Amino acid sequence: MANDYALKDLDRRIWFLSFTRFIRAMGRVSSFIFLPIVFVVIYNVSFLFTGLFLGIATLLMAFVQYFSGIWTDRVGRRFFLIVIPIPTVLFYIVMYFLVAHPGPLILLLLAWYGTIISNAIQYPAIQAAVADLTTIRKRLSGFTMLRVMANLGAAVGPLIGGLLSTFGFQYIFLLAGIATIIEIIILYFNVSETYHPVPASRSESRQERRVAYHDRFFAVFILVGIFLGFFLRQNGPSMTLYVFDLQHMPIIDIGYIYALNGLIVVTLQIPILRLMTSHSTAVIWRAVGALFYALAFAVLAISNQLMFFLLVMAVMTVGEDFIAPTTQTIVTSIASPNLKGTYIGIYNLYTSFGRFLGTFLGLSLLFLYRTVTSDFWIYIAMGTVVVSLAYVLMNGLYNSRMKMVYSAGSTS
Repeated sequence: MANDYALKDLDRRIWFLSFTRFIRAMGRVSSFIFLPIVFVVIYNVSFLFTGLFLGIATLLMAFVQYFSGIWTDRVGRRFFLIVIPIPTVLFYIVMYFLVAHPGPLILLLLAWYGTIISNAIQYPAIQAAVADLTTIRKRLSGFTMLRVMANLGAAVGPLIGGLLSTFGFQYIFLLAGIATIIEIIILYFNVSETYHPVPASRSESRQERRVAYHDRFFAVFILVGIFLGFFLRQNGPSMTLYVFDLQHMPIIDIGYIYALNGLIVVTLQIPILRLMTSHSTAVIWRAVGALFYALAFAVLAISNQLMFFLLVMAVMTVGEDFIAPTTQTIVTSIASPNLKGTYIGIYNLYTSFGRFLGTFLGLSLLFLYRTVTSDFWIYIAMGTVVVSLAYVLMNGLYNSRMKMVYSAGSTS
């Protein structure tokens, strides 16, 4: 296990996939972080409807990922990596003009949902491509590299977004469009096809998908993931509007807070990878990550100063370092080679209901508890602790499932 975290042996295509994730995140993370503020400040949308719009986006993304996951297993990865992002450029340009010169809200929503759809179509192909290019023992390293580069972009993006917002929020979306063009060019010239599917009849494909639905560990993993998605979603729109609208922090401070997330990932993800690959199991480390989130939510209950918010983000990010790489690692490791995209799509589809409720109900409850926000964050912290305990309890089932994988001789 000592060399399982080595990154130098990874396929060069993983490095290019990871670098484009940096470019992508640098442009798009800022647009996602600052969009709730655009809704509330520029378009005068209430917390309730902002939560509803963001929640719908979460469900839309998951449903699209479900079908795109199936199709990437049927036609390969390269088409989804290169062709699908092209319309995204146009959508971001439309958003640039609609933020610079506010028009009908429905047009802004349609353009934004367009970016959500194109991103969702591409996402399973990226994850499946990394799984294609790694063995099970190296898979955590592959997804960790993908995550480190994405979060480096997530560190740079909010800082640039915070700076651009002083000139106008519209420039954030222009940056996202330019970054997408660069991403497409890099992928086109440097990432060849990673998976060549064997043609199968429609009935054979349906029968293969039934395997996923009858996978007992996978079903339990999804169920716990729904609750995890609900509570962890509070570090997104709920925290952004809590800091900006309820605590009245300057907009540039939000950039600092979210930039810290990316910087900590870049700094700590590799050491945490070494720890995870040398001790215990991926499921136990997810439990540890959830506890870090719970601690961060508890700190939010007693803090309203920038230094406390930075501490909260630092603790959350450590939790994220344990949870994020293990998601795709677990899902793609239990899936057969021809069902990686399908498993990713199924997991994202069902757990999206937790993220949807986390967005919609989270913002609604935050508004309801706006005069006693400490209660809101304490309840969120307690729920996250329960999720952590659930992962501990399912560790035995995970060990049994992985024994089946290794006994089958799977290294894909």
